[in-house]
Amino acid sequence: MKLKSLGWLLVLLLAGIVFFLAATMAWIAGLAWSLGLLGLVWGTFLLAEVKRWVPLRDVAWVAGLAYGVGVIRWFDLPVEGLSSTQRWLMIGAGLLCLVFFALVAPALLAWGAQKLRPPAVPELPTEKPPSAEMLRRWGPRD
Repeated sequence: MKLKSLGWLLVLLLAGIVFFLAATMAWIAGLAWSLGLLGLVWGTFLLAEVKRWVPLRDVAWVAGLAYGVGVIRWFDLPVEGLSSTQRWLMIGAGLLCLVFFALVAPALLAWGAQKLRPPAVPELPTEKPPSAEMLRRWGPRD
C-alpha cells in the first residue's frame, strides 16, 4: 500500500469509517444485507486487483478491514460476567477475525486475481548488446 500523502491517509481513514458504519447498518438489516456488502467489498477488491488499480484496491482493503471490525462489534458479547480466561479468548477471537479480514482474505483474493489476470503483454524485441568479439571486429565505419 503506497501512502504518498496525508490526504490519501485521510481518504483511507474516511473510507474505513464509512464502511464500518455501512457494515453496522448491514448487520442490523440482516444477514443477507451483510453478505451482500461483503460480496461488494471483495468483488471490488478482486476487480481492482485484476485491473491493477492500486488506489481502488487500497480503498477496498480498508473497506474489508472495516467490515471485519463490524463483524467483531456484531459478535461482541457482554464480558462483565466472564472469567479472565474467557475474556482473553474473546480478545483472541477478535484478533483472529482482524487477521482474517486484513491479511488472509485479501491474500486469497489476490491469488485468485492473479489466476484470472490475462497474461502480460510480451516486451518488444530488442537487439542484443554486442559481445566483446563483435566490438573488436567492427571498425569505426560500422
